[in-house]
Amino acid sequence: MEEFKMKSQNHPKKVKKIISTSIIGIIALVLLFNAFRIVPAGHTGVRLTMGRVTGTTNEGLVLQVPFVQSIVIMDNRITDLTFRTEAVTGDLQAVTMTYTVNYFLNPDMSGEIFRTIGVGFESVIVRPTVEEIVKDITARYTIEELITERARVSADITSSLQSALGQRGLTFERFNIVDFSFSEEFSNAIEAVRVAEQNALRAEQDLERVRFEAEQEVARAEAQAEVLRLQAQELTDTNLQAMWIETWDGVLPQVMTDSSGLLINFGN
Repeated sequence: MEEFKMKSQNHPKKVKKIISTSIIGIIALVLLFNAFRIVPAGHTGVRLTMGRVTGTTNEGLVLQVPFVQSIVIMDNRITDLTFRTEAVTGDLQAVTMTYTVNYFLNPDMSGEIFRTIGVGFESVIVRPTVEEIVKDITARYTIEELITERARVSADITSSLQSALGQRGLTFERFNIVDFSFSEEFSNAIEAVRVAEQNALRAEQDLERVRFEAEQEVARAEAQAEVLRLQAQELTDTNLQAMWIETWDGVLPQVMTDSSGLLINFGN
């Protein structure tokens, strides 16, 4: 009985020991799990210690102090954004520009960008800056220049974006104009000009055709006149007599006149 009583008293102690060991094991696993963080390729890890930025880490497996430190992932890959911005030209024409912008966050600026702005820097920095610059550059050109000098417009916007985004820790890669769309009134005016140009071209082609045909007629008339002139030069007495003999059928005329104009009949 005493031995059974002792075993009964030791049983709760064993249960408590197992529970304590399990809890310690779980805590150890949690600590171990939170001691490491994987930073994906093309990203930077921003290390926070008690909520304060204390440095950055490269991609790969990163060690951190559990519950004291944390790693925030910042994307440093090239980002491709498409914009559709409504602007006004220098001659007060409304235009909507569709374009793309490529940029990336500089890895060495990841900590500062997170500290001052956070992970949502695209909506805070990039989009407002890009649209402001596009509107400003568009206002320097007339609507006709936007179309005819598209490359120069793109170059001006590119230069401004490189400077503005570079100052904020971003590297600008490429700006590309996809399309322009204009107001209905301007589109109708462009169509009217296009139709007028086509009609003018058609009229010019018709005029050239008429001029060519007239020149051909003049050339034919000149050729015929030259033929007649040459023929007239050939109509001498000798030539006429030769032509008469060549065409004579051998029959003498029945009536002839003498020098006084008297008719002489050689027939019966």
